Amino acid sequence: MFDFFRKRKGSDKPSVPGPAPEPLTRPLLDVPAGSGFLVEEIGFQLEPELEDAVMLYANSRADEAVAMLRRYIDNHPDRRDPQPWLLLFDIYEVTEQRQPFDDLALDYAVRFDRAPPAWQPMRSAGTGEHPGFSFAAILSPQDRISLEHFRRECETADTVELDFLDTPVVGDDAYARTMLDCVERLARTGKHIRLFGGDGFVARLNAARVKGHLSEPLWHLLLLLLQLQGRADEYKVAASEYTVRFRLPAPPYVSPRQPSSDSASGRAGEGGQVFVMQGVIDQGTAKVFTQLREFAAQHGRVEVDLGQVTRIDFMAVGQLMNTVTTLAQAGKQVVFRNGNEMVCLLMRMLGIGQHAAIQPKVRK
Repeated sequence: MFDFFRKRKGSDKPSVPGPAPEPLTRPLLDVPAGSGFLVEEIGFQLEPELEDAVMLYANSRADEAVAMLRRYIDNHPDRRDPQPWLLLFDIYEVTEQRQPFDDLALDYAVRFDRAPPAWQPMRSAGTGEHPGFSFAAILSPQDRISLEHFRRECETADTVELDFLDTPVVGDDAYARTMLDCVERLARTGKHIRLFGGDGFVARLNAARVKGHLSEPLWHLLLLLLQLQGRADEYKVAASEYTVRFRLPAPPYVSPRQPSSDSASGRAGEGGQVFVMQGVIDQGTAKVFTQLREFAAQHGRVEVDLGQVTRIDFMAVGQLMNTVTTLAQAGKQVVFRNGNEMVCLLMRMLGIGQHAAIQPKVRK
């Protein structure tokens, strides 16, 4: 599928978008013995099907990545390697698909005769940092009051949060229009809208769309959410289908606002200084790499916390590679921690593990 990405030799590296980093003129990292800092060996190898799944996910094609991983597991019933399973667990978790996660956990327990990983969802909206509202299965009278209060809070806020973690594909058109009206109003103001559970809700909307069970307001909501997530290619496909189905022009695509303050932050950690990244790291959030360089300039060792990163887009990987090699040339020790399997494997596949330590999150 991604033939251009195949490794023809053990030490060959895949093509990375963006300018190539300058060659290093000295050892990558001068790390004292016993420091616990590990850099990966050249020639990292991965099963071709798993490579393809990682690439599909990096290109915002999660459903296709899931299908490929499921086929791989089904076609290798005697294989005891948990890696493809862990990739699936992470996709289901990031896209808030709890039932498929639980089903996979049962299969995992049977296959490996041990306890499966536990569900570890991302934090939801309403953290207190920004106004937030959660859309439940129904809109109760109390929810209506809360929604009005949320709208008033949004008037003076630059960033707002919407939680779709537990939102089903509602059959009530009035409620669907209420959701659509809320999101449209916020989008028109130019505020940054942080979506929690957005990927999972979009997946549920798409499933209903394929079955022909999506009402017109939910179609509009789907298109709007795809815009807010920066999924331009998926938007074009859905917009074309909407135009054919309803004989109406779809709204024009507008790139989402991505303020740098919501992409990363820094804090002190036990092992050094921690730089926290969040959400989808793509070309729209490229300022995060400048922030990382500026943050690292003040410290000899930097831990990059990827625990709140859902995906690194393939088109942003070149910038990440250049940033990491620049820091390595400057003698910085960089450690990526707590990333999901898809994010960490993408970095390792592209050789970032040669310049920094990559430590995925530990599942329990």
